[in-house]
Amino acid sequence: MAIISGKAYWTSISTPNDTFEPVWSLDVSFDEASKATIQGLGLSIKNKADERGDFVTIKRKVFRKDGSKNEQPALKDAHKNPMGNTLVGNGSDVKVLFKPFDWEYAGKAGVGADLQAVQVVNLIPYGKDEDFDVIPNGYSSSDDSFMDEEINFSSSATG
Repeated sequence: MAIISGKAYWTSISTPNDTFEPVWSLDVSFDEASKATIQGLGLSIKNKADERGDFVTIKRKVFRKDGSKNEQPALKDAHKNPMGNTLVGNGSDVKVLFKPFDWEYAGKAGVGADLQAVQVVNLIPYGKDEDFDVIPNGYSSSDDSFMDEEINFSSSATG
C-alpha cells in the first residue's frame, strides 16, 4: 500500500463516475514528497495544462472481472471519522491510500493504482454557486413588483 498527499480534483467517491466504465476515482495534484513515491512506483504522471498541474488519477472499478461488486473506497475526515456521502470539491487537501498493481493490455503495460481510501485534511465543499457573494442591492427573485404589470399576450396581427 502507498499513501500520497495533495489536492483532489474531479472526485467521484460518494457516487461512481459512470462516463465509461463505472469507477470511484479522483485526480490528485501531488506535493513534492509524494512525487518521489509516485515516480518510484512507476505511475503515469499527467499534465493537461490546467489548475491541476502534474497529477495522477487513482481509481477503483465498481465491478470486478467476475461481475461481483468491489467495496466502495472509504472516505474519512482528518480525525478518521466516516464522511458518508460528502461531496469533495476541487482543491480539497487529501491523503490517498492506494494499492499499486501491474497491468498489461493490448501489448501495453504499466502500473495502476487501486483506490483504497481518501482522508480529507481540508474540505472545500462541492457546490455550483458557492463561489458567488451576496450583492446587497442586486436583483432578488423575491422582488415580485414586476408581477403587478399586466402583460397582453394576444396577437394583434391577423393571419
